Amino acid sequence: MTETSDLDPQTALVLEDLSGPDAVPVSDLEPPAARASIEDFVARWDLNPKPEVAGVEDFQIPGGETGVEIPARLYRPGSSSDPLPILVFVHAGGYVFGSIDTHDSFCRLICRDAGCLVLSFDYRLSPEHKFPAAHEDSYAALVWTSENAARIGADRSKIAVGGDSSGGTMAIAICAMAAERGGPRPVQLMLWYPGTAGGPPTESMKRLSEGYFLDSALMKWSMGHYLNGPEDMADPRVAPLKMVDFSVLPPTYLMTAGYDPRHDDNALFVDALKEAGVEAVFNAIPNTIHGFMFMLGGIDLAVKAAEDGAAFLAAKLQNA
Repeated sequence: MTETSDLDPQTALVLEDLSGPDAVPVSDLEPPAARASIEDFVARWDLNPKPEVAGVEDFQIPGGETGVEIPARLYRPGSSSDPLPILVFVHAGGYVFGSIDTHDSFCRLICRDAGCLVLSFDYRLSPEHKFPAAHEDSYAALVWTSENAARIGADRSKIAVGGDSSGGTMAIAICAMAAERGGPRPVQLMLWYPGTAGGPPTESMKRLSEGYFLDSALMKWSMGHYLNGPEDMADPRVAPLKMVDFSVLPPTYLMTAGYDPRHDDNALFVDALKEAGVEAVFNAIPNTIHGFMFMLGGIDLAVKAAEDGAAFLAAKLQNA
């Protein structure tokens, strides 16, 4: 473990609960137990009370495979006679865990502060469903949103896509898939500490891959469950830095953490966007760890960071 003298004290307390000597590492658990463990962890560190929104609707939407239905949740910031912008949000979880519920507070905060609709959904998880099942469900959610925009009160010309961690990786992928397949083109990409690997290990990966929740064992565990084999790591849908053409992506906002092993990969990804002529904003929160967006109840700076991201999204969607 590296020096932690500047680690946010609230983050340190949450990290002790998550990765301390009395905690069982997620990577030591079978997927069902890991899912239950993360749900319990999020419940302990959730916002209480949760951010208030005008309405929440649960329903099913078609997944990326014929006959598959996936749970979805739509958040409304208020009543409006005019169509509202919408964020299609892909939750984190290393393709193995996470759910609508683990990210409920975050989606509520974004809905409230960005003044937009938010669609969250439960894509199929691994290892029951291997790559590219989660990606295809996420792309299906984007297509469904565009095709059903009028019915849900959304402005189909103002669709943003976002996600955190592996959800961020999939958010990148579905924007590229939309460009390749002639699908709906999002006007903004919102990323929170996404997986963007695709090159040699960076300095942050070498320095921070032990002791800060997202450790090397957890990364290997999650990818081992989702991927069909090592050859899948050559696919830019799971390793976005391997993309051939970054210019197909929409304007991008990327927020990462100073104690995240993916910090440097995230910076390289933003550099690649800018080199391709894509408008990109990089925002690093130096004193916290990967995953801080589902620790909102325990980390004040995470709430502030989420509010900042929501304010950025509100401004972009207003001018889209």
